[in-house]
Amino acid sequence: MQRVARPKQFQQRNMLQRSDVEALFPEVPPSGRDAGQLIDFPIAELWLDDQPRQIVPDQVLQKLIADGRARPPALLEELKTAASTHPYYRSVLQGLNDLARTIEAEGVLEPLLVVALDGRYVVRDGHRRTLASLIAGRDTVPIRVIDEPSDVRAAARQLVVNIQREDLTALEKGRWLLRLARLVEGEVRRERGAPEEPLVVDALVAAGAETDDAGDGTHGASAEEREIAAEVRRRVCGMAGLSERHYYNLMYLNRLSPEAREAGMLLSEGQLRPVTTLPREEQAEIVRFIAQRGLTSREASSLAQVARSGDRDAVRRVMARLAREDAGRQRASVSWEPLLHALPRDLWPRCAALRAELGALSDELRSVRLKAMWEQRRLAEELIRQFDDIFALYGYAGATPSDAERQEGPV
Repeated sequence: MQRVARPKQFQQRNMLQRSDVEALFPEVPPSGRDAGQLIDFPIAELWLDDQPRQIVPDQVLQKLIADGRARPPALLEELKTAASTHPYYRSVLQGLNDLARTIEAEGVLEPLLVVALDGRYVVRDGHRRTLASLIAGRDTVPIRVIDEPSDVRAAARQLVVNIQREDLTALEKGRWLLRLARLVEGEVRRERGAPEEPLVVDALVAAGAETDDAGDGTHGASAEEREIAAEVRRRVCGMAGLSERHYYNLMYLNRLSPEAREAGMLLSEGQLRPVTTLPREEQAEIVRFIAQRGLTSREASSLAQVARSGDRDAVRRVMARLAREDAGRQRASVSWEPLLHALPRDLWPRCAALRAELGALSDELRSVRLKAMWEQRRLAEELIRQFDDIFALYGYAGATPSDAERQEGPV
């Protein structure tokens, strides 16, 4: 099948490799009590002040921080609450359950990296390992205390390490890039003796439809502010291994309204980018339609272009057309569908036939068949565990089998 290329404007060069990260951000020799040591530390005594990858809504984490409750057990409870109503957080919780099973079997293989701040041990790397360890019933996790030379370099390293992970969403990348850009701009302003506010990166995010999709936040700014914006962009791109265009594309994602961000958490950069130039009050509706219909980047761009015209009737016509095309589009079967039909409903007579055949086989052929059966048994047990997790997530207790189903079983 011919591979369809992404639209040219969204083709970006690759991120830095891990060797590049180590060269850019060499580890600082640790100092102070416990620094550099591997410690088995109580999970309940760890603290959180960020989430490199989205675990709970940002406003939930900020409230935990403000209330002095930003610890792993509280975060896990908030995640379970969010998972009950939002598919993205259900997938996060499922991923933690999968990781927890690995930890139950093998332990935490890579220690968490933490920093000592104001008498607290704050997690810098290993947020999900921490929560998965709680699910696995552990009270402690291995940690290593590290030093942070500056907030800017700490944020840069954390961004680069996390942005290379394939499961980091476009919105998470954009959020981390904005955080790094703000820190870098503060550093640039201090070096130049410039006023601390207003920040040009915030102006970049605030710019929207009025900039006709190309605003860099410096329209009408002084020459000094434009120089600051250029220096911030240069430093951030150098730290994160981004092209200038990718820098802007990710930063623009922060223009989305909270409602649009919530609806588009699993969408790609190409699907979300066109919506960022729409008025904030219109973004959520468009993003929901893109997510529900699974529009491609090109289709999302076409829809956003019509929405920018302000012609609501035209928007509804385009939505109706895309909905019809989506309904008639032949799609490949989803990867999980075979799991719903993995076992035949007439398995009892099939097993009886298998028993009879095994008795007639030679020892060598019987051994081959038994090995294959053992592998199927292992997979079936894992399927049961996975299904049980899903049932528990949705509070499903099972349906009463029909009379016909009872009659299919052994007598």
